Amino acid sequence: MIIVLLLSVVFVMFIWRRVYFHMWDKDLSVTFAFGQSYVYAGEQAQLTEVVENRKKLPVSPVEVRFQVKKGIQFEETDNTSVSDYVYKRDIFSLLGKQRITRNISVKCKKRGCYKIGEASLVTYSILHERKYWKSQATEAQLYVYAKRTDVSEILLACENLLGELESNRKYIEDPFMFSSIRNYTMQEPMKMINWKASAKTGEWMVNTYTSVKNERIMIYLDVEDSGILKRENLKEDSISVAVTLFQKMLAKGTEVGICINLQDESGTDIFYLEPSRQKGQRTILEQKLADGWTEKEIVDFEKMLEHPFGDAIPVIISKNFSEERVRKAEKWIGKSAKGIWVVPFEEGEWTNVSSEQFLLVKREVNR
Repeated sequence: MIIVLLLSVVFVMFIWRRVYFHMWDKDLSVTFAFGQSYVYAGEQAQLTEVVENRKKLPVSPVEVRFQVKKGIQFEETDNTSVSDYVYKRDIFSLLGKQRITRNISVKCKKRGCYKIGEASLVTYSILHERKYWKSQATEAQLYVYAKRTDVSEILLACENLLGELESNRKYIEDPFMFSSIRNYTMQEPMKMINWKASAKTGEWMVNTYTSVKNERIMIYLDVEDSGILKRENLKEDSISVAVTLFQKMLAKGTEVGICINLQDESGTDIFYLEPSRQKGQRTILEQKLADGWTEKEIVDFEKMLEHPFGDAIPVIISKNFSEERVRKAEKWIGKSAKGIWVVPFEEGEWTNVSSEQFLLVKREVNR
């Protein structure tokens, strides 16, 4: 009797294992979705993980394994490991026709584009002597934009320089910007007379117009970090300054453009956005900087100086500050022009270089 019972148990287990082997992954899926399309470095994001078993056969346990680039950190560190990637493993027990949703908090520590392109579903036989798995493509993506930083000193420098240039510039009357009507003087041409106003008042009256005041900023961002001793903190601060300044200027209604010594998509030129008030420019810039790059995609600093700034104020943001580079930049903008040079540096490493044409904005950055 005992032998028959044992044989029955073995038979049932054998049948169950065969059925389970062929059926466990049918209508079993996992999906991921980030709650936001982008966040800024240092902020949190939400990752939603949904595991669904749409058949009647229960599947237990089920392990969901996936990986993502380093630079984000899961708040719950259980079943998480870090090496070249961040690896996470979540365990579920699914009944038939069941869906389980989990919300996972993620700390976004570094700018980048983070994707979960594939996940593995793993389960085991009754006695755990066999393991079954399958891979599934997933589509979850999060942009972590560069961290925002304080650029008030740079904004003040831009305003001061704009004011200085405007005070030295001969105002040109804009015929499309009507201001008021006043009495005619002999020094003014007849075409300025407002004939209707003159008929009403019985005196010669003329139109007056506001003067042109064109505010344009052109940013030149240097991301080169080719020295033996890398300065990742200075490079990241440069990027944060550039995107924050770009955003602030757009919000003020200023035309702003940017040039970065990185290859563009074609690989034949460098990344360049001409001065504009278009809000979509910022998204293009943010995603370019979040996508990352290799050393081969970085071009020489002087390549940026081949792109003219026109009537805009040039703002160079570069940690690679030297006598040679300053003199080349001064020659580039010409003796009659002025610009701003933002210099991130570490304590005790300031290079004592002066410039008559560039207003220097020093930024001491922690190691």
